[in-house]
Amino acid sequence: MEDPMLDQFCRANTLQSHFFRQFQRYCRDVIQPKLNEREALLEENARLKADLEKLTAKKARTAVPA
Repeated sequence: MEDPMLDQFCRANTLQSHFFRQFQRYCRDVIQPKLNEREALLEENARLKADLEKLTAKKARTAVPA
């Protein structure tokens, strides 16, 4: 997933003040919410994996040996 603003930032030889302010707003309004969402999803994923391990362990304990 390419981001045109990040691409422009990476290609810039010099940063003019108006672009720097624009990029700061972009980071605050676009990139930071994506990072926050990613962090929340990682935490949820870790919680779900832990729940799955507990259920798997419980199922293994209650399984009747053949």
